[in-house]
Amino acid sequence: MKEILVIQSRTRPEMVEGEQEEYVRALEGTEYVPVFKNALDESIQWNNPQQVIGSARGVIFGGSGEYDFDGGRSLDDPARSTSKVILAQVTPLLEYLFQNGIPTLGICYGHQIIGDWRGGKVANDHSQKKTGSHEVVLTEAGKNDPLFADMPPAFLAQYGHKDSLTTLPEGAVSIATGAQCNFSGLRYGPGIYTLQFHPELTASDVSRKLKLSPGYLPEGVDPTDIIRESPEASTLIARFVELIAK
Repeated sequence: MKEILVIQSRTRPEMVEGEQEEYVRALEGTEYVPVFKNALDESIQWNNPQQVIGSARGVIFGGSGEYDFDGGRSLDDPARSTSKVILAQVTPLLEYLFQNGIPTLGICYGHQIIGDWRGGKVANDHSQKKTGSHEVVLTEAGKNDPLFADMPPAFLAQYGHKDSLTTLPEGAVSIATGAQCNFSGLRYGPGIYTLQFHPELTASDVSRKLKLSPGYLPEGVDPTDIIRESPEASTLIARFVELIAK
């Protein structure tokens, strides 16, 4: 089996384990298995990207329900300042991935990590903040991108984020958008993508996560009213490893 490295940015054991199970499931039926490393693990030699990557064919930067780049928090709030620690930790890895064109996929918080590193602004934009199942609309660039080959021009995906990119990062091309998400998908170059939504999540996963992180659920909203299945989006992890990280 081939390996895909997944960088996690979580500390709560139930969230770490849940995310790992989601990536294992997302890669079922492919030749790939996920291997996991935590962005907060100081025992990892982050300044040695080749050692971090090991034999993995590509790297996925996952989400985080614990940390924000803004989140409407004060600058010294640990949930916000830790994001800068994470970014500093993984910067040598990001530089190596981009310089060598290694297949890379950033998801939700990972989308924001890469966007911030590339000079985009990540802000607590209430007009884009959302949870649940929302429509993703492919741009013309997205319709012609191999990652979205044969996908419908619009499909549902699972979201759960307080922060959003509000400016286009350097070198990024918008490949997907939405009514409440300016940059749902970005391509930085061949094989290097980020998504604001969670292709690894199903509707039942979102329901479970909302019980663990109720702060993401708008006040007075019934989860069953905002969560629907997202079968097309759920194919994207497998598409990434089979088409991009082959």
